[in-house]
Amino acid sequence: MKKLSLTPDKAVEYLKDNVKIHDNLEISYNRIFGSGEVLNMDFSEYFGKPGFKMLLSLDGDSINPTIEIDVYEIEDDLIEFIHHPVEGDDVEVTVV
Repeated sequence: MKKLSLTPDKAVEYLKDNVKIHDNLEISYNRIFGSGEVLNMDFSEYFGKPGFKMLLSLDGDSINPTIEIDVYEIEDDLIEFIHHPVEGDDVEVTVV
């Protein structure tokens, strides 16, 4: 597994450039941990500003197994994530 230490800006850039639909992602931010398959990535404009939202189907059983993460909103709260691409090696990113 490849390990990277990135700033919050570079970590978001990594997510935008490398994570694809159907990849698996384990992400920790603030006091939240989510693990699951990426169902969609949305780069639409919101209120005249660029946006970046990810839709994850969480692993396991829960009432609502799908969550949407506004990546720009949680950028400063990112702690770490592990990217499990469909093709290629896993990458662990620690945000410093």
